[in-house]
Formats: sequence, C-alpha cells, structure tokens
Amino acid sequence: MFASLGVVVLAAAGFFVYLIHIMSDPIRPTLLGMRIDGDRVTIKAGQCPEERVRRVEVWDSGTERLLWRGDKPVTDEGKRGLLTLWDREAYRTSSPAAQPSELPEALDVLVESDPYGGPDGVFSITEVRAADLGPGSYWTRDGVRTAAELDAVQDCGGTDESPEP
Repeated sequence: MFASLGVVVLAAAGFFVYLIHIMSDPIRPTLLGMRIDGDRVTIKAGQCPEERVRRVEVWDSGTERLLWRGDKPVTDEGKRGLLTLWDREAYRTSSPAAQPSELPEALDVLVESDPYGGPDGVFSITEVRAADLGPGSYWTRDGVRTAAELDAVQDCGGTDESPEP
C-alpha cells in the first residue's frame, strides 16, 4: 500500500513540475487573431515554419460548451494557421454542429499544432465585430495584427544570421 501511495505522490509531483514548466515557459509567445466577415469567422494562429495545425476547437466561453471542432486542415493555408471555423470542406473531419445563428458573447478558441502545441484565446464577439480590420488583418488581445505580424511574434528557435555592420 505504501509503495502505491509513493508512486502516486511521485507521479503527482512530476505532473505538477511539468505544468509549472509549460505555464512559465517564456520562449514561445503566441498570438491568435480573429476576424468576422458576415457569417464567416476566421482565425489566424501565429506559427513557426515547421508547425502544422492538427486541430481547432471553438468553445462558448460563457457556458464552457464545445461548439465545434475541426481536425487536420486540408489546405496549405489551414495547415499554416489560417482557419475558417465551421467550414466542413476545410478539414478532414469536423464535428457535425453548424455555426450558431447567433454567436455567443465570447468564443474560446484553441489551436493544436505539431510539434509545439499551439495558441488559444478568448474573443469578445462585440470587440471583433467593432474592430476596423483591413484585408488580411485580425483582432488580437494586443490590437489589430496582420497574418505576417502574428507569425513574426513566434520565437522559432532561429538566430539572426544577418552580418554585423
């Protein structure tokens, strides 16, 4: 019995250390952007060149209910983090739920990518709709950003190899 308890305590401690490491890792800042054009909701996840989106989930932030999920985007744009939500044709598989006729006050979006994980964010639908977004721009927690700016935020582990002046 004491051996089993010891294993459980060690496993819990290991998991706790892992969570602290993941949550405090300053290496990979991530941004997620959203835009709404009519009924079309699009997400842009900042990504490193080697990352590929595996899944996107959309949750009602108020009720914590899963509204929709899309797995394995089929387009190159989708694999690189440009994701149209509730578009069955854009994913290998997706949940059967249709886009709600009226979006909740806030959406919680989670993007899972290989090999690094992926960003998540909560979006106020009112804020996103009110934002003055030009073509290719997205509302983020830090204001309006372009897709290129979202990708540039990532620390992809590279070094600046430009020659010094």
